[in-house]
Amino acid sequence: MILAKPSNIISLIVSSVLFAGCSAPSAIHENTQNFTAPEKWLSAMSEQQTPIVNNWVNSFQDETLLTLIEQALNNNQEYKSNYYSLMLAEQQVTIAGATLLPELSLTAEQSRRKTTSNTTQSYNNTADISLQLSYEIDLWGKLSAQQRQANLQYAAAKAQLEQQRLTLITEVASTWFSLAEANQLLSLYQERAKNLSDNLDMMERSYRLGLNQALDVYLAKNDVSSQLARVADQQQQVRQIQRQLFLLLGSPEQPIGFNTQELPVLNENIAVGTPSEILARRPDLKSSWYDLLAADAGLAIAHKQRFPSIQLRANIGDSADDIGNLLSGDPLAWSLIGSLTAPIFNAGKLAAQEEISRITVKQKEQQYLQSLHASFVEVENALSNRQALQERYSQFNQSLENTLAAQKLAFDQYMKGLVTYSTVLEAQRRAFDTQTQLIQLTNQILQNKITLHAALGGNTSELANGLWSDE
Repeated sequence: MILAKPSNIISLIVSSVLFAGCSAPSAIHENTQNFTAPEKWLSAMSEQQTPIVNNWVNSFQDETLLTLIEQALNNNQEYKSNYYSLMLAEQQVTIAGATLLPELSLTAEQSRRKTTSNTTQSYNNTADISLQLSYEIDLWGKLSAQQRQANLQYAAAKAQLEQQRLTLITEVASTWFSLAEANQLLSLYQERAKNLSDNLDMMERSYRLGLNQALDVYLAKNDVSSQLARVADQQQQVRQIQRQLFLLLGSPEQPIGFNTQELPVLNENIAVGTPSEILARRPDLKSSWYDLLAADAGLAIAHKQRFPSIQLRANIGDSADDIGNLLSGDPLAWSLIGSLTAPIFNAGKLAAQEEISRITVKQKEQQYLQSLHASFVEVENALSNRQALQERYSQFNQSLENTLAAQKLAFDQYMKGLVTYSTVLEAQRRAFDTQTQLIQLTNQILQNKITLHAALGGNTSELANGLWSDE
């Protein structure tokens, strides 16, 4: 039997440890890394299967909305908070990168000591200066993994800020159009209250002439009171939405150009591209993916914590009885120390920490997949809802002219004694409901457009970044 030389055995052991230390396989499943998105959207029409168009906010053609969005990006407190979170992550990248480089420090000391004996006292002065260098050799790639994790966490924070920006823009747009809807409904309610009041005046005059019954007058008075109560309630709704918008803008004051206009009617088709496009477009998906990769890098760190760390320390300096005599030309004292620290027994703590990191990766992987599938559902729901809303709007728009004509005809016939007042009430209710539904459907179509663009990743590169500088 041939025995191996001790040097060969040591080399084999070192090589095995090196290989084991460097091999920290990813815990992310291969199917997740090579995820295949559906080929097309099931709810999209053929003319919508074109590349997604950026700068969707401009499609509303609302200059006031653009002004409000810019104000929100510059003043919203929550958005600022997320920006500072990104700055913190950036500093962590610097800290992680610094561990890969040597650390150099300078120490200077001046001391004076008093020594007392039975009969005498003496004083000793000492001055020291030294330059220390310390460096940890990244033999297993642990420090590199820490730097990679910090970079991925920064990328996740940056994508999260992009998502917060998109969310803020969509919330401002959504609230702005909700405010326009509330104001339009308020105008409709006020107009109806005025019409009911005018009808009541006519009916009271007719009653005094004996042309109609007292019951009809009481019913008309009830309609006026109910409608005035609805006006008061709608005024409160307007004020609440205004405050919600002010909160998004980061200011309790009313912004310039605040007066809302009528809701725009936008029924154009929206290009939705293919499902695979949103993987690179949606900031929340990118943030979740980077967060998963950062957790996987954390697993590599936990794995490599179980291997020895090698540090080099060098020191050079001088000592004298007075600070003025330092570095006077005498030979300097120096030292060079290499140390190896390896965990031997820790009752399974390091193994448990590695297992925790592995479980964390699996947990974040499922969260990423859930976000991924939810994003596809969001787009499909927005597409199918859009088709239903457009169909409903078309039907109500066709019925509006008929209900308004029926309302006028019913009141004219009532004043001639041809129909009862209940017929008038029913005609008024139908006309009012149709007008209300049209206003609400117009806003729902706008809200659906905002939701769809956000679900597609909502690029808004035409807007200012909203990043500010502290004075």
